[in-house]
Amino acid sequence: MKHYKFYTREFGISDIGIHLLRNNFNYNTINFKDITSLEIGRGKLIRNWIFVFIFGISLIAFSIYYAFVLIDVLNDPSTRKIYIEELMVPVLPALLGGFCIYSSRRNGIVIKIEHNGKKSSYSLEDIIKNNQYEDFVDYLVFNVKVYSKIKLINNHSKLASIE
Repeated sequence: MKHYKFYTREFGISDIGIHLLRNNFNYNTINFKDITSLEIGRGKLIRNWIFVFIFGISLIAFSIYYAFVLIDVLNDPSTRKIYIEELMVPVLPALLGGFCIYSSRRNGIVIKIEHNGKKSSYSLEDIIKNNQYEDFVDYLVFNVKVYSKIKLINNHSKLASIE
């Protein structure tokens, strides 16, 4: 992405504003003058994390229930054959449920943008991995401070407000 100053999988930043990306194609642009509030801080790395968490809990509950059913089947003297697939049924949902719970609980540095009455949050992991975080913050402070209020949280977990 050569025409963006900074970019991640979810957004890119140019002189015009913040470009929301899907498969590296711009599907929406938020102009800097439309941003009413911008905050960089800690937050959940995925959207709808509560639904992913509940889905993970339900998968683990299903695995526990099916394990008890399977124990009853194993203790039944009339059972002659048990297929390997029956033994795998509680294992796979438990693994997927554990992954869902882990993913939903992950926190990191995110940018929270409020514009035109809408709020959205995007992960800054790619920018931090590329060691561009300080340049990114400086660029936002220089370009967005005219239009909106910016709240930053730096690596030392101190909240600084720039107006």
